[in-house]
Amino acid sequence: MTDVHFYFNVPDKLHFACRLARKAFMQQTPLLLSAAPQQLQQLDAMLWQMAPADFVAHDWLDAPPGSGSAPAGPAAPGVQAPILLSERIDPQALHGRVHALLSLWDEVPAGFSHFEHLYELVSPDAHDRQRARQRWRHYLQRGYAILSHDLGQAAAGAA
Repeated sequence: MTDVHFYFNVPDKLHFACRLARKAFMQQTPLLLSAAPQQLQQLDAMLWQMAPADFVAHDWLDAPPGSGSAPAGPAAPGVQAPILLSERIDPQALHGRVHALLSLWDEVPAGFSHFEHLYELVSPDAHDRQRARQRWRHYLQRGYAILSHDLGQAAAGAA
């Protein structure tokens, strides 16, 4: 069953998504980052702009939004970037190679139960927190294990 990890009080969700992608990359844990096309393009740019020592090998599961190019990554023979970007969550297209999903969607991501781990990022914004509560209830009512990580408390403890 999928373990659901909620990260609360995330000041910059895209920056934190890059940090989690870096951690997954260093641990050699394949990860799918799923979000709206504009967020994915920003994530792609941010991942390419990381310091050389922090390089995160990543690719698109599908063609980048608006690029008109063919899909890369798993569709290319012999190429398997550990970090994949995609608007859609299609466990069939991943052929069981990706075990973790980081979702930046406001809704419960379809197909999340095919992954071992689901990561949800929640900002301090009231609307974002309300949407997260709805997703939390959804997972809780269905018996998923939920782990909560409060970055606000972590920052307060470091001060």
